Amino acid sequence: MKTIENKSKSNIREADKRAARLLCSSFNDAMRNGKGFREALLIMIDSQKSSIPELRGIDTKGILAGHNLQMNVLLPKDIRMRVSQLISYLLKKQINPSLQLSDMFMLDIFIDESLLPLSEWVQR
Repeated sequence: MKTIENKSKSNIREADKRAARLLCSSFNDAMRNGKGFREALLIMIDSQKSSIPELRGIDTKGILAGHNLQMNVLLPKDIRMRVSQLISYLLKKQINPSLQLSDMFMLDIFIDESLLPLSEWVQR
C-alpha cells in the first residue's frame, strides 16, 4: 500500500531568515540598552531599513499604530508575544507575501528562538 506524501514546497527564503534574525537582534539590542518597549520597536524596524529593502518604504509609526503596539504592555510576557507577532507580520505582509501558513509556523519558531528571554533584556 502506497502512502501519499503531501510535501509542499517551502516559500521561506534565506532572505526571510536573515530579515527575522536582523529584526530580532535589533530589538534585543535596544532592550538590553535600556530602551522602552515602543522605542525598541521603532529602532528594530528603522535600523534595518537599509539592510532589508522591503522595509524602506514603510511608515514605522503607522505600522505600530495599526497593531496597537504603541499602547503600554502590562505583562512582561506580552512583550515577547507582541514583538513576535509584529516580526511575523512584517515577514508576511512586507518582506515575502508568498509565505504560507506552514512557512509562518516555522518562522515563528525561528523568531521565538532568536528573541532573548526577558531577563536578558533588562539592563544590569
